[in-house]
Amino acid sequence: MYERYWQLEQSPFENHADPAFYYPTRTHQGALLKLRYLIENRKGLGLLAGGHGIGKTFITHVLETELEETYTPLIRLVYPLLEPDELLGYLALRLDEEAAEAVSQSRDSVLRRLERRLEQFTCENRHPVIVIDDAHLLEPRHLQVLQLLTNIQQDLGNRFSIILTGQPELLPHVERMGGLNSRVAVRITLRPLPPEETFEYVKHRLFAAGARGPVFADDSLQTFWELSKGIPRRINQVGDLSLLVGYADGLQTVSPVEIEAAAEELTCVSTD
Repeated sequence: MYERYWQLEQSPFENHADPAFYYPTRTHQGALLKLRYLIENRKGLGLLAGGHGIGKTFITHVLETELEETYTPLIRLVYPLLEPDELLGYLALRLDEEAAEAVSQSRDSVLRRLERRLEQFTCENRHPVIVIDDAHLLEPRHLQVLQLLTNIQQDLGNRFSIILTGQPELLPHVERMGGLNSRVAVRITLRPLPPEETFEYVKHRLFAAGARGPVFADDSLQTFWELSKGIPRRINQVGDLSLLVGYADGLQTVSPVEIEAAAEELTCVSTD
């Protein structure tokens, strides 16, 4: 709605995992490098933790674009509340589209099928990557299934990688599972952005959206950080709504007043 007014080619603050809008903050770039290390050096299992809106899913999408073709397929599981055997069967199906019957097979049968399929990937010089989102929701019985997968990893020489992403409680959750915890090679916690990186994040997204000049007044950027606490999703929400407010008011640049109004509106919506 406001893109033409601000001379933008697209909305700069959509909460979509578009790698074109990726800004390499210290916390996100550090996470990305560690995940690449995990995969490219065949280290097996990694944990990526952080609060709501911190950028966990975004990082895994950026990771997918940066990996060489060898590291395929990247399988993303977003249904952590499936029954353990359903989770295993769904994974088998994603790795082998011809394995529809795997969903209803016994656990041992599915594991054997998975092992054969993973061996086939190895023969094809491919290294699959399995990403399980919202893994903090997994119960111990689900984690036991994942431990069975890490057993296959060990048998095959870590020829595939597993990344669990979730809220901060994911880390102690896995620590309580001694066998699985011992297989974790990389533990990553994403942090909110400090003020300077928040400023650069906002500028980068505007530039990526086609901005030709300043959109936010210089004194508005500090307000951006204070109200978003450096959380990318919150930055995007405040930025998007403040551009709409500025457009509605016919402003040349967005000031702290519009940012505060946008943040207040978002707070009212979240408490309704």
